[in-house]
Formats: sequence, C-alpha cells, structure tokens
Amino acid sequence: MTEIAYYPGCVSKATGREYDISTRSVARVLGIELIELDDWSCCGATHVPNETLAVGLAARNLTQSELPVMTTCSICYSNLRNAIRRLEDNGLRARVNSLLERRYKSTRVMHVVEMLSESLANRELPIKLSCLKVSPYYGCLLTRPGNGIDSPEHPRVLEDMVKMLGAEPLESPLKMLCCGGPIFMPREDAALESTYHILLSAKRAGADAIMVVCPLCHLMLDAKQGAIERRYGVDLGMPVLYITQLAGIALGLGPEELALEMNSISPLPLLERVYQSMTRD
Repeated sequence: MTEIAYYPGCVSKATGREYDISTRSVARVLGIELIELDDWSCCGATHVPNETLAVGLAARNLTQSELPVMTTCSICYSNLRNAIRRLEDNGLRARVNSLLERRYKSTRVMHVVEMLSESLANRELPIKLSCLKVSPYYGCLLTRPGNGIDSPEHPRVLEDMVKMLGAEPLESPLKMLCCGGPIFMPREDAALESTYHILLSAKRAGADAIMVVCPLCHLMLDAKQGAIERRYGVDLGMPVLYITQLAGIALGLGPEELALEMNSISPLPLLERVYQSMTRD
C-alpha cells in the first residue's frame, strides 16, 4: 500500500468535511494510506502579511513527515508550494528554521488531483459516467504559482480527469475566474456576482454538474447557490461535486462514503441517472 502524508487543511475539517470524507474513501479504494500529519496547523493562508510568519507556518507543516505531502485545498496547495519556493532563499530559510522545532530541508507537495491522476491512469472503472456532462472549475490557485500541476493560464488537467472518469468535459471560459470567496465578507455583492456568472456559464453550456478542487470554491458555488438564485431571480439547481466525489462515484462508492448528503444541491439525482444509464447499457 502506498503511503502519503495527508495535510487536510482547516476548511476540510469544518465546512468542507465532505471533501475530507470522500478523499479518505477514494484513497482507501485506490490502495493509498493517508497518514494525517500529527500536529498540523494553518498553512498561513493568503492573508498573512509577515513573510517569515507566513512561510514559517507552511514550513512547520512540511517538516512533520518524510513522505510526500498531499493536500486537497487549492489555497493550501498554492501556499505550501509558494513557501517551498521562498525557502530557496538561504536568508529566509535560516530565519524560518530558527523558529521551528524541526529544520526544514525539502519535500514534495502534491494536490489530490495529482494523486488521482497517477492512481487512476489505465485503471478500469466499475461505473461509467458517460451520461454526464461536467464543467471543470479550476479557480484561482490550483495552477499558481507556475511550474506546478499544469499551465497557470491554459490548464487541461481537470478536463483530462473528467475524461478519465468517462464523463464529457465542457469548455468554460470562466473556469479560472475567482469564485469570489476571498472577498465574501467585505464585499458579498461582488462575490455573489462572480459566483453567479460561473454557475450561469456552466448552466448555459449544458453541464449536468460542476467539478471543483477547492473547499472555498465549493462553498461559494454550492452553499451560496440558493442565495444567488434569490438575488438574481434564476433557477440554477446545479450540483457541485468535489473531484473526489465524482471519482468516488466512478469507483463504485456509495453516497455515505462520499458524503453526498452534505452537499447543498443534492447530486443524488445524478447518481440515479448514472445507475439508470448502466442498466440500459
């Protein structure tokens, strides 16, 4: 069994628990043992202004395992990778290491997308998702900073994942538009407007669902969808699935194992359609 150090991040233990639950379920089926970091803390997020503190928070988490560190949150992924780049500065690394119990040396950080891409390649999936049209949504930070998972401007990794799961990926010109989550508290109106356009774009393209890779994006597109419908007088009803939930369906996992009941817009009708399609085939 492959072992990977698991950094869940703060949101996956709170409002994004369905991401954590589905990640663990999918990893188990794929023969991957996720070893959660014993004493993980906030990654430093994107709003910590002090460089030494921000990088130190990230480095503290990275020093807790010799294994590659995998996270599900795109914000955490971007922040941890950015810290690794900053720690190439010998002066900053010395300052950070002077504050840590364990000295930072080097490590590999990976996103759950990479874990799935590597594990699902050439794997026969028990459930066919060919009846689904899925709009992949990247958000701001999955591909940033550059030289990471894919092109920061023209990525295809999520479209490739949708194809790997047997579904049809739909092109979306807004797939990298910010969901508005980071400004929701001070500018709720602007945040909801951004989310509205992303949802509407997927709806008009004929998507059956949107696939996301970040818990903050999921919060905005899924949990805030009702508020958006009332605000703009529209009926969207767009299921928003974490990438691990969609992968879990293709792997034959049930609703409880994927925490589908925790999604605000129920994806259960999609699941029924998938099973009905298999029966017809």
